[in-house]
Amino acid sequence: MPRTEAQNQRLKAERRRALLEAARRVFARKGLAASKMTDLAAAAGISYGLVYHYFPDKESVFAALVEESVQQGIQLVAEARQHSGSPWEQLQWLCTRVLDGVQREPSFPLILVQAHASESVPGPVGQALERYSSQFFQQLVTLIEAGQEEGRVVRTPAAELAWMWLATIQGLALMRILPHMNHVPYPKTNTLLRLFAP
Repeated sequence: MPRTEAQNQRLKAERRRALLEAARRVFARKGLAASKMTDLAAAAGISYGLVYHYFPDKESVFAALVEESVQQGIQLVAEARQHSGSPWEQLQWLCTRVLDGVQREPSFPLILVQAHASESVPGPVGQALERYSSQFFQQLVTLIEAGQEEGRVVRTPAAELAWMWLATIQGLALMRILPHMNHVPYPKTNTLLRLFAP
């Protein structure tokens, strides 16, 4: 019995999602320049030709992944700001969510690191990164400043604390993909929060 149009669309969406998830891991480890469409196809377990059914080139795949990571980061900080409780409790919630996410899937923040470090970033990727920098970073700074106003966060410039926090998250993501570091205990929320403690 042939598939319905709805079934075809669902299958197409599932394959596209599987391709993006596999590609994220490839790009996180190899970067944009060193990755090939054949690498993406092999990681996703699909034929080389089928990749082109979803994306015209590897830059388009990379751009989609950066956009996805950017949107998730912005949404996460916005959710933290709307979370019930004090600014310190919102920071705690954010740290817990981010640590859990990095432990589960370290390639999300590493895609952004690769995008920042790559000299061959396509225009749409650069635009997505600009949005990320202006929205995510400012929301994080605002949350830190709110914590400072209530006296729970150290009186260091909030932008410096935000940079330190981001660098720590990116470093943790890198450590998660290194096989020889698997034995090292993964930090808990309270450890990360010490960056902000007075």
